[in-house]
Amino acid sequence: MILLWRVVNSPFGKVVQAIKQNEARTSFLGYNVVLYKGLVFALSCAVAGFAGSLFAMAQGGAFVQVMNLQWSGVVVLMVLIGGGLVSFWGPVLGVVLYFVARDLLGAYTETWQLWFGLLFMLVVMFKPEGLAGIWQGLVYRRQTPRTSASLHLLAMLRAR
Repeated sequence: MILLWRVVNSPFGKVVQAIKQNEARTSFLGYNVVLYKGLVFALSCAVAGFAGSLFAMAQGGAFVQVMNLQWSGVVVLMVLIGGGLVSFWGPVLGVVLYFVARDLLGAYTETWQLWFGLLFMLVVMFKPEGLAGIWQGLVYRRQTPRTSASLHLLAMLRAR
């Protein structure tokens, strides 16, 4: 994870983020967009292969029954609830929340997946940035000075 974080926050990662935001503008700045896309694809293949090999070692082999369509949907749920499109650590937060919900809610009720699904719907409808987006919003509010009515009134009095 630390290695991936370093890649994302390196100059290479910043160029890839720029390509994500506006591919044409990044190309006009002189970056070879096709080369960077190829490198990102190769890097993601390497990381996926490494994760798959670790998973196969943990399972004692590579079995077809372990990975099915349901688990790919669960992975998407974990990433979206955590806020994987907003923050690097969002998917990690989503995985932790999923397993805590599975273990804690699963101990009390058999319908824990219903409650997790409702949480997913609420997050997608009201806070599409996920839990990491909520956290970033709270941090941003704390760091920026607040403009209250008294500050506005003071500015109006100074203008006179």
